[in-house]
Amino acid sequence: MSSISSLNLDKWFAAACLAIPEQVGNQSPLSHSETLVSPTTIPTRLTDRYANAYSDFYGSDTPCVFKSGPEWPVRKGPEAQGIIREARPVYRHAIGPTWLSIGTSIYQGLDSMGVMWTSINPLAYANEREARPFCSLILSIGVRPHSLLYDDAVAAADVVKKILAGAGFPNIEVAFVQSVVTHSVAVGPKPLSFDPLLDDVPDLRKPFTTTLGLSIAPLKYPHFEGTGALYYRLGRDDKRTAILTCAHVTCPPPVYGNMGMTRKNTSQPREEVVALGNGGYNNAVKAIVGHIGHLLCSINIWNNELDRLGEFVEGENPKVTKRRKEHLKSVAKATKTLEEAKALHGDVTNHRTYPEQRVIGFVLHSEKIEVSVGPNKFTQDWALIELYDEKIDWVTFRGNQVYVGMSFSISLFASLLYLSSHFPSPVFLSSVLAN
Repeated sequence: MSSISSLNLDKWFAAACLAIPEQVGNQSPLSHSETLVSPTTIPTRLTDRYANAYSDFYGSDTPCVFKSGPEWPVRKGPEAQGIIREARPVYRHAIGPTWLSIGTSIYQGLDSMGVMWTSINPLAYANEREARPFCSLILSIGVRPHSLLYDDAVAAADVVKKILAGAGFPNIEVAFVQSVVTHSVAVGPKPLSFDPLLDDVPDLRKPFTTTLGLSIAPLKYPHFEGTGALYYRLGRDDKRTAILTCAHVTCPPPVYGNMGMTRKNTSQPREEVVALGNGGYNNAVKAIVGHIGHLLCSINIWNNELDRLGEFVEGENPKVTKRRKEHLKSVAKATKTLEEAKALHGDVTNHRTYPEQRVIGFVLHSEKIEVSVGPNKFTQDWALIELYDEKIDWVTFRGNQVYVGMSFSISLFASLLYLSSHFPSPVFLSSVLAN
């Protein structure tokens, strides 16, 4: 007999599992309402507190949370266009010989304040097509998008300025910009392989695989979420593979406008895409935790009933013997499933927590969104995401096969397919269910 105390579960984790209701059925980890958030969420959060959030580094797609020092020049007027800024290298600056120790003090100071920084770059800046920089040196500190509030950025800039002043450079200014640095597409593991016939807890495993219905989101804005629809080989002699989705998923209009996007050459920066955005990942993990809680509750109930049935006694009622065997079998099966779910939870929380660990590809093309296009008046809203070859396990990749989950019995699924009155053979039905 297995008790909860014998399942080697941390008591706080067990309590959390019991507190979360299990997700019912084969529901998507996303609701339809989670595809887009309010258009005002991104643009107003920064500019409400820092008016130059989108003009300081215009053209580089790096919103600025806060920049110390005097304002940089901007064009005025209701129809004024932004001035494109160009980063320039810094040569023979006096900070060079001591930069390593100064930089170490800066990142340690940021760490002590809990700033989720991604890069620390000493750069010069010039306006587009101007040879002479208007800023000879500024410390541009990248932070995870939406991780640093304005007041915290001001406080962190003050700490950095004091370090610079103490080193003899009081005139160097500091900027905190939202920036994600990806050192390699291999920074995270590949999506999990998927074989529902052999895999443990396939319904819980599926969200972390490349199986169709894949939840995706832009790496820079992982709270804008959508779904991958179909896989395409990009050409007969081209081994590259792309997944079809909506343009409003890859390039959310509240952030990118509605300009469309095509990556025509390798020198262009990649707009990377992750498998499971914030909501999809959280819901998928919550489903695992909820399932573990359901199993813990069931094991506890069966153990209580086993206590009532007591130990086997020679000559006891055969129904008691039968029921005891059933409950022991149920406890053993639930315990095994619980261990499988716990192992999956450990994998996805240890190795797939951050969006950067879930990158699978980049936006190859995102069409400009238009309504009533062509003779059929359909909405034009599509995009292709090219998959990183090294991030996919092609040996186990299932392509455009669809997993319908465990919600259908074989007979019900067969009836939904409008099969003939002759019940299909097991081999045929297995093939249908697999494809």
